[in-house]
Amino acid sequence: MLGGWLAADATACFQLLVSQPLVGGALAGCVWGDAYAGMQVGALLQLFALAGLPLGGRTPEDFASAGVVGPTVALTVKGTLPTSSFAAPLVLGVVSGLFVALVGRLLVRWLRARNVGLAHWVDGELGRGHAGALDGAQGLGVFHAFAIGAGFTLVSTVVLAAATRAAVRFDGLAVERAATLAEPALWGMGAGLAVRQLVVGGRHTRLLFLAALVFWVAVRWLGR
Repeated sequence: MLGGWLAADATACFQLLVSQPLVGGALAGCVWGDAYAGMQVGALLQLFALAGLPLGGRTPEDFASAGVVGPTVALTVKGTLPTSSFAAPLVLGVVSGLFVALVGRLLVRWLRARNVGLAHWVDGELGRGHAGALDGAQGLGVFHAFAIGAGFTLVSTVVLAAATRAAVRFDGLAVERAATLAEPALWGMGAGLAVRQLVVGGRHTRLLFLAALVFWVAVRWLGR
């Protein structure tokens, strides 16, 4: 349900920015009983999301679904590992989220093409005097986004949670060592991409970047 709601928010419905990974991660964390962990994953995903803002006709990555899948995978791994370090859950959650964002881009592109066809249908109906077609098309578009988002999030979560849990059970120590090395690289890469976008981006980009940066500093400070 959360994945469907965030997917609908990313369309022309409400647009309250809850589909941003920083917010979606916090909500997903609340659902699983650990908002703090969910926000850590969401903050890192937010940096990557800032680097991929939709400009012109570019189809954006599906970071709405990533903001749910990433924290869920991270918390699943956290419950499987015997150690208290959050490096492995964070890295596996973020990598899973990035994978979902890239794959989900194909669904976003398909949904946009479907909406174009829906717009042509509305034009024809309005030309025939059916004024209610516009409201019907709007509702149908939101329903499509919700249904696809919810289904894609559910399938991705089940598959990736099972895959990461199997990897941890196979060799948890190796996974944790690799994650410890990869975590600083992910933060550095995400921050670098976000800063590059910050230089050329607008006010909206700067506000999201500053929010992610402030939260990252708070996480690091409180985690000591």
